[in-house]
Amino acid sequence: MDVVTTYLYGSLDADIYMKLPEGFNLPDDAISREDYSIKLNKSLYGLKQSGRMWYNRLSEYLLQEGYKNDPICPCIFIKRSQNGFAIIVVYVDDINIIGTLEELSKAIDCLKKEFEMKDLGMTKFCLGLQVEYLENGILVHQEAYITKVLKRFYMDKSHPLCTRMVVRSLDVNKDPFRPQEKDEEILGPEVSYLSAIGALMYLVNYTRLDITFVVNLLARYSSSPTRRH
Repeated sequence: MDVVTTYLYGSLDADIYMKLPEGFNLPDDAISREDYSIKLNKSLYGLKQSGRMWYNRLSEYLLQEGYKNDPICPCIFIKRSQNGFAIIVVYVDDINIIGTLEELSKAIDCLKKEFEMKDLGMTKFCLGLQVEYLENGILVHQEAYITKVLKRFYMDKSHPLCTRMVVRSLDVNKDPFRPQEKDEEILGPEVSYLSAIGALMYLVNYTRLDITFVVNLLARYSSSPTRRH
C-alpha cells in the first residue's frame, strides 16, 4: 500500500511560519512581500518534523481502531481477533500488510477509510529485498542488489567461481591479513575499498550470512587498506 501525499496528513505540534510563496496575492495596501508571512496549519513536505507528524497521525488512528503498537519496533502495528490477525508494517509512506484473509481485507478497508491509498498488490520489493512467493513458502533474496553492486565495481562480466579463503598462517609476519606494513602503500581514493565493504555489509545484514566472516575480516583494515587486502 502506498499513501498519497503522505506528509500533508500530519498536524503540526508547533507554530511554524514561512515566507509568502510565489503567486500568493498581497493585500492592496501592501508595500513589500517581506512584511508578510503565513502560518502553516498542516504539515508540508520539506519540514524537518514532517515524517514524525505523519507517524503520529497514523499511529493515533491505528490505535483508535484497536491495533497495538509493538514496543520494540514502533513501525509495527498488530491486531488480533477470533477470526485471525493483521500486522501493519510502516516505512515512511509505504505500508506492508500481512495476516489472515478476513483481517487483511479489514485492515486495507480501515486504511482506505481514513487516507487516500494506492493498492500496489503483493510486495515484490522492500528496502532492497526481493520477495518471491513459492508453493511451500516465501523466498527473500537480493539478486537485483547484488547485480547492481557487481556493475558498480565492474565485476558484472566476471565468471562466477567458488573461491576458497586464503589460508592464514600462525606466523604473524606471514599472515596475508596482517595490518599494513611500513613499505606498503595505502590504497588511494580511486580504489573504492570502503564503498565495497559497505555494500557487502548491507548483504551480510540481511540475506548473505555466508560471507559474514570474510567481510568482517576485510573491514578491519578499512582505515589503511593495501593491495594485499
